[in-house]
Amino acid sequence: MRINHIAMTVKNSEKSADFYKKNFGFNEVKRFTKPGWDGYAIILQLNDVQLEIIQFQNPIDKKEDLSNPNFIGLKHIGLQVDNVNDTFKDLKKKGVDIDKPIKGTTCAWICFLRDPDGINIELYQSN
Repeated sequence: MRINHIAMTVKNSEKSADFYKKNFGFNEVKRFTKPGWDGYAIILQLNDVQLEIIQFQNPIDKKEDLSNPNFIGLKHIGLQVDNVNDTFKDLKKKGVDIDKPIKGTTCAWICFLRDPDGINIELYQSN
């Protein structure tokens, strides 16, 4: 078994797709819509994992406080990088909303950032 894809609904799919392509090296592989949808999806891929970015014309805002770690649902997307500190510096220069790296418990370094819709991303460095 392996993860096939992660799906997220966003406000602006073009902006979100550009963010993941430009900052993390995802490649666009497909665009689609479905009968009955009032929107469409852009599929990005990085190695074996696909990121499904969906935009609806009439989205419903999630009301939970996403900064609370006790919420039920997707907490963050974890992306392994060679060097968290170098990636932090590069993204900070690009104006990305990113927290300072900290020593990890199960890894060498981690840090968190948010995509254009506030979806949490963890950068993870093994050792």
